Amino acid sequence: MSSPADRAPLCEHPDFQAVVIVNRIEDTGRFVADVHVRCAKCGVRFKWLGLAAGLHPAEPRVSVDGFELRAPIEPDAHLTSLMAGPDTSFPSFTIVQRGPDHAE
Repeated sequence: MSSPADRAPLCEHPDFQAVVIVNRIEDTGRFVADVHVRCAKCGVRFKWLGLAAGLHPAEPRVSVDGFELRAPIEPDAHLTSLMAGPDTSFPSFTIVQRGPDHAE
């Protein structure tokens, strides 16, 4: 039996298409860029690697499926710079995947 990778069309992903949606986080003065990337030729979606899933006001995160980057952004002259530290009044969460040995 063949795997999904065996059935997929051969594509070297020569060109890319990115969709960026900038959201205002209500009542915080902060912004988040949600980014999706796919191959412009075959349409396959790309996953973001090396980031935790969730949402955080000062650190990039990804969606649970890994296909959406959620990156906090700010204007160049923003008065409440993230360099001064994260706004702890903004709720954040991180999703941690545990194996069967860690079931609670």
